[in-house]
Amino acid sequence: MSENYAATVDARVLPVPQKHPTIFRAFDGLSVGETMLLVNDHDPKPLYYTFAAERTGEFEWRYLEAGPEVWQVSIRRIAASTGQQAPSEGHSCGGGHHAHHEHHEHHGHQHAAHAGSPTQILKDEHTLILQALDGLERKLIALEAGAAPDRTYFEKAVKFIRTFADDCHHGKEEDLLFKTMVDRGFPLQGGPIAVMLSEHETGRAYVHQMAEAAAGIGQDPAAAGKIVRNGRAYIQLLRPHIDKENMILYPMADNMLSSEDQAYLGEAFEHFETEKIGADVHEAMMTLQEELKAGA
Repeated sequence: MSENYAATVDARVLPVPQKHPTIFRAFDGLSVGETMLLVNDHDPKPLYYTFAAERTGEFEWRYLEAGPEVWQVSIRRIAASTGQQAPSEGHSCGGGHHAHHEHHEHHGHQHAAHAGSPTQILKDEHTLILQALDGLERKLIALEAGAAPDRTYFEKAVKFIRTFADDCHHGKEEDLLFKTMVDRGFPLQGGPIAVMLSEHETGRAYVHQMAEAAAGIGQDPAAAGKIVRNGRAYIQLLRPHIDKENMILYPMADNMLSSEDQAYLGEAFEHFETEKIGADVHEAMMTLQEELKAGA
């Protein structure tokens, strides 16, 4: 069945930094009810997460062809823009933030020259992680105020943090970005990378304690207090951790890595997403995040 498209973007012929900005400009030019066609040489699933986070409720995404060499996606505008989003600069696992929105939007504009770069992808992922922290914080406040412990919510929150924030996001940092920086002469010990790695490990310990406490809800009377202590510690660790990466480490990476390094990391991120994490896992994490939003 043929369809009339208001715009067509063949991402295969675009330089990496121009892909996402071009696609979003095309989408933002659509009227409600109009459809654009996206053509790509790999599954654009990471782009879907950008749309889900930054154009929430505005689009309908439908695969027309799914590889192995060509992917075609129909993207239809189903609602007008809220006018609150800045144009997307590239994405992988996610984006969008609430309490820290203005702060991180400022830094997104500051580094707009690196649109679609590996560090921009990681910054976009930070926004989804920050959204999850906002919801977790609201739940902790309710728990402190005497609400009954919501075991299902906290187990889902732990799953999201472990899979999305740690396996996906920290995995790309540790296995790819940090290693590439070290290969180019950036110090592994005694510098920002060492601090980030240490904080990753500290965060994992807090999440482990939260997971144990969530499993004990209904049996361990101290479970709620344990969730509050470790949940707050994790939030207090991760928010400044994200700021340090966005404002210090990522700009350092952008300044030191060559265009070839950037292109390598872009491809490596895509491979990591599809081969090590898996598209089905990412889709499940986006669904889980919506459930966490509703539950918070």
